[in-house]
Amino acid sequence: MKRSICFIISIVLSLVALFCLVSCANNDRKQTGANITPTPSPSEPAVPTSVVPNESATTLPTEDASAAPTDTAQPTPERTSPIIQRPENVTIEWLAGELMRRKYVSCIELELVDYSDIMDRNENTDLFFYNNQLDIDLIKLNLSDNFISATNHDTHIKGIVSESETEITVDLYVGTSIPSVGNSMGDYIGESFQITVDKQRMVIIAYGEPNGYASRYKSWLEPLALRYRNQGLSWEEANKKAYDEIFAEFVVEATEYPRQTP
Repeated sequence: MKRSICFIISIVLSLVALFCLVSCANNDRKQTGANITPTPSPSEPAVPTSVVPNESATTLPTEDASAAPTDTAQPTPERTSPIIQRPENVTIEWLAGELMRRKYVSCIELELVDYSDIMDRNENTDLFFYNNQLDIDLIKLNLSDNFISATNHDTHIKGIVSESETEITVDLYVGTSIPSVGNSMGDYIGESFQITVDKQRMVIIAYGEPNGYASRYKSWLEPLALRYRNQGLSWEEANKKAYDEIFAEFVVEATEYPRQTP
């Protein structure tokens, strides 16, 4: 009897030990399987991992970005050079032609250009400068069209009036090419005048226009200045007063009879 009970207890203990061994083995397999990444089978395609796009890869335009130019730049019209360098051998013809050219370049520039290398400003040339200023004033007041360019076309000495060792006075004709805005005044103007030249310096020291010449200088500015001189004014005061009076007439005309321009 005792042997039977001992035998049964031995069998029970053996079964309990076996059960414990089996349980431990199963736990080890589960833990190992959890640490292994499953490999897809050849028959099943691998699912790609989604990638977040880099936001910096695409640059969006901003309002500050400069737009590409769409208009073609227009060429700037060629301008006449105000000053032409004196040649090595200055002639009377060159002086006269350059004098008229600079007169019209002053109009283009809307201010008197430098005449100092070709003509002195003195009692015998002062009215030329005031007359040139009146040319400019007419354009500024929109009473006359401006010029596009000015170039000497031809110059002829009509005759020698007088000559000494130091000076020479000549009558000349000068033609100047002066295309104007709208071509309202043609492309050419010819003028007759008289100059006295310092032969040593080759500079103009006197300017005048022939009697009966139909010009503002001869028919208006010069007689007006002479009248004021006869009233006792100095030549500087008389010339300035004559200029001011004519300019005032231009202002009245521009105010009361404005020119219609397109």
